[in-house]
Amino acid sequence: MRYQGYHSKMRPFLVFLVICCMIGSSAAYELPDLGDSSSAVFSSQDEKALGREVMLEIRSDQVYFDDPESVDFLNSVGNRLLAVSDDLGGQQFEFFLIQDASLNAFALPGGFIGVHTGLMMAAENESELASVLAHEISHVTQHHIARMIEAQSKNMPLSLAAMAAAILAARSNPDASIGAVMGAQAGMVQAQLDFTRENEREADRLGIQRLIKSGYDPRAMATFFSKLQRYGRFYEGTSPAYLKTHPLTAERLAEIQDRLQAIPYRQVQDGPDFQLIRARIAALSGTPREAMRYFDGRTLDVKRPEDRPLLYGKAVALWRDGKLDAAASTLASVRAVSSPNALYDSLGAQIVHDQGHLDEAINLYRVALHHYPDQRALNYGYIAALLDAHRDKEGLDVINNRLLLSRSDYHLYDLQARAYAHLDKQLLSHEALAESYLRQGNLTAALDQLQIAAKSGDGDFYQNSSVEARIREIKKELNAQNGKKGDRSRLSGS
Repeated sequence: MRYQGYHSKMRPFLVFLVICCMIGSSAAYELPDLGDSSSAVFSSQDEKALGREVMLEIRSDQVYFDDPESVDFLNSVGNRLLAVSDDLGGQQFEFFLIQDASLNAFALPGGFIGVHTGLMMAAENESELASVLAHEISHVTQHHIARMIEAQSKNMPLSLAAMAAAILAARSNPDASIGAVMGAQAGMVQAQLDFTRENEREADRLGIQRLIKSGYDPRAMATFFSKLQRYGRFYEGTSPAYLKTHPLTAERLAEIQDRLQAIPYRQVQDGPDFQLIRARIAALSGTPREAMRYFDGRTLDVKRPEDRPLLYGKAVALWRDGKLDAAASTLASVRAVSSPNALYDSLGAQIVHDQGHLDEAINLYRVALHHYPDQRALNYGYIAALLDAHRDKEGLDVINNRLLLSRSDYHLYDLQARAYAHLDKQLLSHEALAESYLRQGNLTAALDQLQIAAKSGDGDFYQNSSVEARIREIKKELNAQNGKKGDRSRLSGS
């Protein structure tokens, strides 16, 4: 497993996540029913709580790739698969990106599925990306981590204690901690290799069904996994990270191919955004200079349809590098020969905004939102332009209307806090920041913001009462969480 690009403070934690994913695929049982005994050891609520704790750490690190256009595309592929799945059992999912060039993806407890940008770039078509997501969704729906904890309950105390010691040791020597953690898990994972293969086959089978039902090409699963094996030749004597956490044996690949033989062939076209998003990720990865070199090293012609996504990516890289006129010119050349697209509208308005033409940018956003009202990047850009133009009340109206549709979007609360701060409404500004932290799972930070809000002195009776009530709710939830953590600690024997 390669960890270049991660903060040193996050390295041991993310090693632990990978271990969790490996372990989470290591119990050889039939599909659990609702009365599965694993739920008595590790309930769905426990899974959600653990997943939220993990995501809190991930979101706080710079490798969390929070680009709304890219994340929305990833979620559109994931949601297409979920829409045809009849085994979700009410499970909610969130798909997110990690900025890392290695080829990896992983499922966490609670329905969180992460994909490295390197894997997005390695996928040559949308079906290949969908095949990975379909596989990871199946690991979640089958509760592999919960089933592992039940099967391994006798060995867990020693293993978790060793992992915890290694993670704590990272404070002084993060690199040494990686070896310690890997050593702690090696025996446990190796001993359960047969179970790992069983669960991988299970996820393959269910993943293929999701691909078929959703209209993606199921053959992409075999194609992409075979490609990962070939990529292994270019890694220093090892294989891509995804194959380490999802072992791909010749027997397993043959079984996938056997399942596909009975499926009639049909050609599946990519959606219009897949190649654009890949180019966008390339433009947003590394330093601005590195991104520019990626595109400058290619001979691109707007007359060739296959080059247009790369030219869009080059416009993104130019914008990111502060070369706004060149970015606008490059984007205009692509738009002149392409169908309308929200990605073009968003970038075009952002360039105009950054050129300082706020009124023009606001008008561009309004026109684009008429065609794409739910596109997050357009909504964020429109609100930011209104706030920069000191049209804060208009911005608040847009924010409040969006919150009626998406109360879980913490970005909207961040913008709301900014608008209230501009209007010198400190209680409401800190209250909005608290709501943002709550949506990210950071109850402690939310409580801090609410306590600041309570002391601001500029709220009326009803606003102060609301803040005090919220403080009591969060304290109660924090106490409950701490109690559950103690229960888990006693369960693991650590």
